[in-house]
Amino acid sequence: MEQMFKVPIRNLFCLLSYINDMPELIESMNDVDEDLITYDFIVDQFLREVDWLQRRGLVKDYVEKQEVTNRLTGRMLINESIPYLAGKKPVLVCEKDEYSLDILPNQIMKCTLQSICMNKYLRTETRKKSFMKLEFLNEVRDLPLTKRIFSQLIFKRHNVHYKRMIHLATLLFELRLLSHRQGKWSLFSAELDEKSLNAIFEKFLFHFYRIEQKDYRVSSEILQWRLEGNKSYLPQMKTDVSLTHKKEQKKIIIDAKFYKNAFQENFGKSTFHSHNMYQLFTYLMHEDKELQLRGLLIYPANGTDVKESYQWSENVWLEMMTVDLDGSWKEIYERLIDIANV
Repeated sequence: MEQMFKVPIRNLFCLLSYINDMPELIESMNDVDEDLITYDFIVDQFLREVDWLQRRGLVKDYVEKQEVTNRLTGRMLINESIPYLAGKKPVLVCEKDEYSLDILPNQIMKCTLQSICMNKYLRTETRKKSFMKLEFLNEVRDLPLTKRIFSQLIFKRHNVHYKRMIHLATLLFELRLLSHRQGKWSLFSAELDEKSLNAIFEKFLFHFYRIEQKDYRVSSEILQWRLEGNKSYLPQMKTDVSLTHKKEQKKIIIDAKFYKNAFQENFGKSTFHSHNMYQLFTYLMHEDKELQLRGLLIYPANGTDVKESYQWSENVWLEMMTVDLDGSWKEIYERLIDIANV
């Protein structure tokens, strides 16, 4: 049976904020009690942004519209018009630019509002507020949201004030995807399987260190095997996160492994997972020998606080530590910052 992890919405919110390159959302909520940051709370924040944008005036832009008409307006589309002409119908398909609300940021706004209206786990009052705001978006088309759609949005001077709303919509979309994939879900916590949580935490670590420190270059490396022979059968060596110091001969390789328990049991004895140590140690053995190297395995705490360090040589250390995703965000933040400050 697949292992499940219960993660508070407040911490999942923080992880996704970094993944989506918006840590300022966390900073803007520093004065809010962490226990109050629930799914409902994030929805309320989104609705406040929508209300502010609608009072300010929603952005319009020129949009290409096609229509079947009996008079030439705009640009005639030959290929689209041929079936009508062949059928001896006195109409053409024309395309023209129309100044409209029907643009991507407003489409994302509308779709997110609709999903809030249909979410039976939210308060009735919240769903009603969302429904009322839809009346401002009657001319905006329905748009099925995907991750790709969010990545297509480019912020410029005329729409930069939409950024916070879009970021909150992105978070709600990500949380909704997770709730659909996993069985158990509430306004306060989500149960994620090992694979999903591992993928989220790996991406989070990459963006966390890219944003929160300046001494290291952050990358995900593909290392080359130092073996002679047919390499086509050799597995790829790709690090989760590599931190390479910009001025000193130092590097940290981080691997996130989310198991229910940081230890494996053999004949009643608890040990670290051997294959994780072998993998990370192999990575270290394929790095430049002149570097000071630290290999770090991160596990979920799950009631056990671990912080162990093992030295291979004067330049190489292998370390294991746990992070408590059920703890406060401040504790998680400080634990991870300490890694780069050593």
